[in-house]
Amino acid sequence: MLDTRASERYAKSLLILSIDNNIVEEINSDIHLMITFFNDSREVVNLYSSPIIPIYHKIEITNKIFKNNLNKHTLNLLLNLIYRKRDNLTFAILLKYKELYNKHMNIEESVISTTFNLDKKTLNIVTDFAKKVTSKDIYLENKIDKNLLGGFNLKIGDKMMDCSVSSKINELRKKLINN
Repeated sequence: MLDTRASERYAKSLLILSIDNNIVEEINSDIHLMITFFNDSREVVNLYSSPIIPIYHKIEITNKIFKNNLNKHTLNLLLNLIYRKRDNLTFAILLKYKELYNKHMNIEESVISTTFNLDKKTLNIVTDFAKKVTSKDIYLENKIDKNLLGGFNLKIGDKMMDCSVSSKINELRKKLINN
């Protein structure tokens, strides 16, 4: 990440502002929208990371893209970053805000990787298991990994449970080689 101290300060300020104005969920949905923009569009990443693009162009484009889609506080943060020539930190600030929001709301992000989409019942079982492990609310994402032979990988925060067929085969291989 670029300048983590500056990113954290901006993200923390936005979170405190959203708490004070009782718009935490609205700001959080703005952050998710912007993260999606950054992940889906290389042009958006280049817009905010390029020092060559003039400030007035960045402001004009930002207003066209986000003015009707974001809360005024989130938009003001973006415009402020551009004016202060700190817009290269935008994505880092978004990620830091997401981290601080999850900490504030007692949420742990989890990812389960399988070879296919899991049904709601199975996702609920995995979510309940993760809640027991962390004692936090869980945001569970189901990712499809075609490289898995079978089974699943479950990541809860910084813990990883590898229950894939590939890992079992590798364990067997190691045991056979060592014996």
